[in-house]
Amino acid sequence: MEMRKIAFLMASASTGKLSGELARREKILKSFASEETQIDMFGLEKDPEKSHLGTIASGFDSAMGVPTMIRCAIEAEKAGYQAVIGSCAGDPGVRPLREVLTIPVIPSGTVARHMCSMMGRFSLLSPGREGSRSVDMLERGGLMNLVSRHGIGFSVLGVRENPDKAYEAMVREGKNAVEEFRAGSVTYGCMSMAFLPRALKLGDEIGIPAFNPVQTAVKMAELYIDLGIKHSKLLHPIPVRLHKHLGNV
Repeated sequence: MEMRKIAFLMASASTGKLSGELARREKILKSFASEETQIDMFGLEKDPEKSHLGTIASGFDSAMGVPTMIRCAIEAEKAGYQAVIGSCAGDPGVRPLREVLTIPVIPSGTVARHMCSMMGRFSLLSPGREGSRSVDMLERGGLMNLVSRHGIGFSVLGVRENPDKAYEAMVREGKNAVEEFRAGSVTYGCMSMAFLPRALKLGDEIGIPAFNPVQTAVKMAELYIDLGIKHSKLLHPIPVRLHKHLGNV
């Protein structure tokens, strides 16, 4: 079997020259991948000293980061990657990415939520202090069976700076999802939560499956590559104004 090649988009990273938190996260990515998969944290930063972990903590942050993410994704396809994964569980920029790429674009947060939905009622654990609240999102075919949202009381930066306390809050809110909302599974609305050192233990602690958006995105990317599935360019055509530049992408 030929080696699969997947890019985890992080425009502010220096591909192949990572250190610190970026290197730790890339190691986790590689641990989720099969032996026949090469997965890299792919970025545009040329100077390793300037390589850093970006932060998306608002709708404004998401919107401002999309143009750079698009450039990063285009370069990843040119470099021979067969699929790209977004680095934010909020999945910003999926539609424009699919318009400019011909390889699969994997929206990590959406994948995890749909995995939860296929097992029934589920809850979403997210950064923020909004507390627990009921959600009624029962769509056709059981997607999405979202019944509650739970703020864990930490911002995105707070999750990174206080990993142990953030994880304890995830356990607390996960148990609340089970006891108060009868959730059958949970997932996370933040990739920093998904990259916590103890994140994979959450399911055991709360007694129901906990779908990690990083892990499920990696596996979905591998599946798309194996099945030869790509998004339809009839549904996501290259924008007319970009044909001159992207016609051969």
